[in-house]
Amino acid sequence: MKTITTTKVIGMLLLVVLSSNLAKAQSETYLNQNLKVESKTSTFNLGETENSIWDFSKSVPVAKYSPKASENTLEENHERYDFDRYYPRKGTQSFVNIYIGLNNYLQDGDLPSSDELFTLNPLTSWYAALNFDHATRILGPLYLDWGIGASIQDLSFENTRVEVVVDRANQSVDFVERMDRVGKKSKINMMHLNVHMVPTFSFGKYNSFRIGAGVYAGYRISSHTKYKYDDLTGDSQKDKFKDSLYINPFKYGLRAQMGWSSFDIFFNYDISELFEEEANAPKLNPVTFGVIF
Repeated sequence: MKTITTTKVIGMLLLVVLSSNLAKAQSETYLNQNLKVESKTSTFNLGETENSIWDFSKSVPVAKYSPKASENTLEENHERYDFDRYYPRKGTQSFVNIYIGLNNYLQDGDLPSSDELFTLNPLTSWYAALNFDHATRILGPLYLDWGIGASIQDLSFENTRVEVVVDRANQSVDFVERMDRVGKKSKINMMHLNVHMVPTFSFGKYNSFRIGAGVYAGYRISSHTKYKYDDLTGDSQKDKFKDSLYINPFKYGLRAQMGWSSFDIFFNYDISELFEEEANAPKLNPVTFGVIF
């Protein structure tokens, strides 16, 4: 029994020693071998020799900065995502613009005096338009800004008692102050289809300052007057009269604009008069100033 027991003990000790040596050998082999880690761009090694220190300067891929490459990438992004919303480096760029502004008109080159019944309140005389615009590069910094759209104009009178009266017999447009009413609002409303062509200089590639001057024209598609007031009994009333009002069916004028990045301002001056030449009406030239979004 003692011999069998002794033999078992010796055998177990030999197995332990053998296992320990085998584990140690495997560990040393694992630590000394080269571990290769591959990426899409490079392969780097860890632990080449037993006494060496890992050298990451030769194994880790480093991204190098290239100003030229960065500029090219920027230009590609602008072309792809249209960051430069208005003026491209080449060809034509199209976009939708919203115009918001204020209206007034000139009489013999000056604003009408406050004594005139047709004097406007510029803060309530709104202009709004939706345009499909384009910018085409011509040569160097010279571009052509052109487009088509629809606009709505309110000519709101300063004197809210004023009523616009059309006399067909005399071909006249009269402005009558109604003293028997308490006026709330009196205005002329017009809607036009418009086109414009504005040669523009753009200084720089992206988000650049630009300035231009050109021409525009429009065709009237509707017009009416609206008069809100309280009558003698205090009841609120509203009169709306749809008519041509002897307003010129065509208009044309000069346009100036200036902008930076995606913000622009514009100024329109109608060379054509508001009312038709044969009509007995004041000689007025509308002007509009506003912003483009």
